[in-house]
Amino acid sequence: MKKKASTLLKPRVGALLISEPFNPEPTFKRSVVLISQHNAKGTIGFIVNKPTQLKVHEALDDFPEIDAVVYWGGAIRLDSIYYIHSIEKLKGSHKIAEGIYWGGDYSQLKVMIEAGEVHADQIKFLAGYSGWHGKQLEKEINADNWWVTGADRYSILVEEPTIMWGKVLTSMGHVYGILNDFPEDPGLN
Repeated sequence: MKKKASTLLKPRVGALLISEPFNPEPTFKRSVVLISQHNAKGTIGFIVNKPTQLKVHEALDDFPEIDAVVYWGGAIRLDSIYYIHSIEKLKGSHKIAEGIYWGGDYSQLKVMIEAGEVHADQIKFLAGYSGWHGKQLEKEINADNWWVTGADRYSILVEEPTIMWGKVLTSMGHVYGILNDFPEDPGLN
């Protein structure tokens, strides 16, 4: 049986938004979004399960080589690359969940990568972000376009992105978790 949004967590910094399987917005098809800001003015989050083919050192000038791809974080500000990570000692980073941080000192990050102190399973680079104004997200949750759950470091930074959506739903005990094994477009099967 489908869980109602009202029985789940409310949106907050550090929560995950899980797109319902038939979300009417194609941008968010089978998306997992990590909320990084949430207040009365609106919500900002990053889609964390949509990798591109581009490596971060190919996307940024003078960036040290690391085996990390750039993820598509959302349709807003695609000309900017953000990062979420588990590097507690990165100065200027903002804690958004237990063991998960956003941003931080870019120069220090580059030095840490060059020194081999940062590994790909500790950081995720994202082009763009997703955003909702005012109460827009709450309205979408009430319309059952999204489910909300807590974030954890493994799901965000380590889990294979192609199965993340289904794994998170399954961990929530959600019946739709089984859809992860179904093609997004059964007509192409």
